Order: sequence, then C-alpha cells, then structure tokens
Amino acid sequence: MQLRGKGRASLTEADAVRYAYRLLSYRDRSEKELRERLQRKGFSEDAVLHTVSRLAEKGFINDTALAGSLKRTAEDVKLLGRQGVRLFLRHRGLAEEIIKDICTETGYEEITRAQKLVDKKLGTMGNYSAEEARKKLWRFLLRKGYSFDTIMQILKQFKIKEEEA
Repeated sequence: MQLRGKGRASLTEADAVRYAYRLLSYRDRSEKELRERLQRKGFSEDAVLHTVSRLAEKGFINDTALAGSLKRTAEDVKLLGRQGVRLFLRHRGLAEEIIKDICTETGYEEITRAQKLVDKKLGTMGNYSAEEARKKLWRFLLRKGYSFDTIMQILKQFKIKEEEA
C-alpha cells in the first residue's frame, strides 16, 4: 500500500492509524498480527506502539474476544480437535495464556466434532478396504488435531458400524 505517494521515511503516526483501520476493516486481527503488519509496512516502533495502544484503548483490538470467535470458527466450521484449535489460535498470534483460558472443553464435545468430521469424510472417500479406510481416517483425524483417545473411540464406533452393514 502506498500511502498517498509518501516514501517510507515520511510515514507518520496518523498514517499508521489509517493503515491499521484499513487492515481491521477486512478482518479482526490480534495485537501481534497488527503490530507485525505495521512494522512490515515500515512504520517506526513508536508509531506502531502508539497505534496499537490507541486501538486497544478504543476497543478495536481485543485478543480475548478474538480468541473466542476464532475458537468457535475452528470448532464449528473447520471441525478441528483440541490440539488443532490451539495451533490455529497460536498461528493467529494469540498469547498462550489467552489460549489456555479459552480452550476448556469436555471430551464429549471433541468426540461429537470428530464424529461429524468422520461422517463428512466417509461421504467423499472412495472404495477402500476396511483396514485402509481406518488408516486414512486415523491420519485425517490426527492432522485435524484430535487426541489419540478420541481417535480410538471414533474408530471403534466405525468398526461397529462397519460390522452392522
């Protein structure tokens, strides 16, 4: 983004605020993400600190609220497991303490999501032997961040359904 023909040397705090508002208009960002984007654009450290603190003060940056929203997205849309959700939040630049506070769930919720995901995956899987299908599901659930125990429970249910068919 070229800010009205200004070179990198003449970027001001007002330009930093304007750029930050533009970034936030596209999607919510964590404090770390916003700080990195401003620094990458070439704003001075003082301008970055001033802009981030000003936006946090006004409520435009709220990492806790963002973490809650991202967690819901990771669970409901992406159907990620517990570790997958943590990794997703960490990748978006949220602090570990916020992630720990926000990621409190029961094993039942994770099993329900995993079952939904397996049902969805089975609809798109081709014809594989039962053993090959279990291996594929195992790897798929592992990549989505599900725990060993959850995967074992889901695959036991898969085996029972397979025997009934």
